[in-house]
Amino acid sequence: MPTFRYRAYGHAGDLAEGAIDAATADAATDLLWGQGLTPFWLRQNDEAATAWWRRDLLAPRPPSATDLALFTRDFATLHTAEIPLDDALRTLGEQASSAKMRALAKKLLADVLNGATLSDAMQRQTVFPVDYVSAVRAGEIGGTLARVFEELADLLERRSEIRARVKSALVYPAMLMALAIVSLAIVVGVLVPSIAPIFAETGRPMPAGLQVVIAAQAHLTEILVAIATLAGATLAAAAVVLNRPDLRLALDRRLLKTFGLGPFLLQQETARFTRTLGTLVRAGVPLLLAATSARAVVVNRHVAAAIDGAIDMVREGASLHHALQAADVLPAMALRMISVGEEAGKLAAMLLRIAKMFETQTQRSVDRFMTILTPLLTIVIAVLVGGLIMAVMNAILSINGLAGR
Repeated sequence: MPTFRYRAYGHAGDLAEGAIDAATADAATDLLWGQGLTPFWLRQNDEAATAWWRRDLLAPRPPSATDLALFTRDFATLHTAEIPLDDALRTLGEQASSAKMRALAKKLLADVLNGATLSDAMQRQTVFPVDYVSAVRAGEIGGTLARVFEELADLLERRSEIRARVKSALVYPAMLMALAIVSLAIVVGVLVPSIAPIFAETGRPMPAGLQVVIAAQAHLTEILVAIATLAGATLAAAAVVLNRPDLRLALDRRLLKTFGLGPFLLQQETARFTRTLGTLVRAGVPLLLAATSARAVVVNRHVAAAIDGAIDMVREGASLHHALQAADVLPAMALRMISVGEEAGKLAAMLLRIAKMFETQTQRSVDRFMTILTPLLTIVIAVLVGGLIMAVMNAILSINGLAGR
């Protein structure tokens, strides 16, 4: 009988994970529900029986974050227009933005027609994040599904916008690096080999710069092997760190204390956590469940562990700002604004305001970094390419001097 790995919520909103034996994924889900658990992630534990090339290279890729955002926006539009759920899914199954989302809509429709709720149908798919499913379930219970999808669409579009800004900021440096590699390849692979034989024929010594380039060419295999070995050792060390929770936690804690990088990471994690939490709370998700779902989007293990402690305090009756203040991980400005939001009864609006503020700070940090990186790369590339060209020009001038004699 297949074994399924699962992650689920308990009655009190606590997280549980483990393995369960069942004939099918649906049967495993039913067994978990019977145990009082609400599964949000379920996967058959058969990776070892599958060839690595089939699992890693031929496995179908999930829909992109942009596809999911467009799907959510279209669903919100249809639901706001009071189109029945099954008709909305049929429409998306025919007219969604991508083939993967059309296939996904058809799977959701099949589950819904078989009696499952929309949140349960989404829970069976690995495409939808934890916070997404939690918000949909809260919308079904509270009868605010249209509003929930509007909030989720705004959240996903905001995340896509931030990713797009970072990618666009990296385009110019990537082009500089590509042009530099092409220029170096032309100089080293075409110009140098055409000039070097002339010095060998005349018996004259080569310029020092040209000697360095030719020596590098002669030992190119050894250099590539050394680079590959270093890269392999680095990847192996990274794999060990990522697979050891204690080492990963220590690394994430150290990264937060790194000059320059630490404040940027904390800004990013604060924006991500408060944006998700504010969206879920505004959509009607209970605070404890919303905080647990929002914690799942936090990448840094140290920040996530601190938020876990805060969630435990909230579960015991503490207010959110007191719990986060005791965790001592989020910026003081964010904690002060959360306190004001709770006291004024406008927590969701204040959380979204915090998210917008820290997202703006994150974007400014990226802009400042790119402002420094671009001229720095330009200077480094100019030195490398210019140095090689000067070596070639010196060689050419030496050849002209020999011809003149």
